[in-house]
Amino acid sequence: MGTQATGTSDDTRFTFHSWHPVAAGCVLGALALWERWQASQGGRRYVLCHHSARLDHLTLIALVLIAVALVVSLAGAIAADSRRAGASGKLVAGCLVAVLALVVAADTVDTAGERLAGRLTTAEPFEPSTCDYAPQDYSATPGWFTW
Repeated sequence: MGTQATGTSDDTRFTFHSWHPVAAGCVLGALALWERWQASQGGRRYVLCHHSARLDHLTLIALVLIAVALVVSLAGAIAADSRRAGASGKLVAGCLVAVLALVVAADTVDTAGERLAGRLTTAEPFEPSTCDYAPQDYSATPGWFTW
């Protein structure tokens, strides 16, 4: 299940388990969800007079990517715990890379959504007198996972 990694000279030992990096993947997924929740509480907001189905689609894609990242982390932890140490090392590394790629992809999709919201707002600024229905509100994420 785990391999021994010796610590410092005072004989402190840390037991490395194959699911530790996968747990890090879960933390990345949770941070990505936290980022989106924080964005809805404040930050850069775009109020659109006309509803944009494409903007809804991009938001949904980003959330699905994060959900898949969390599922990959959970599946990786279960699979790594049931395999021998040598085989699980490659699996764990693959899962961690996949989770990181999915979280970065979600932020990239959010960046595209923000660009679209900006273009829509510039093309037709929000004027309460011209909107006779509830306007669409888009909150941009800070982009913690895109550099």
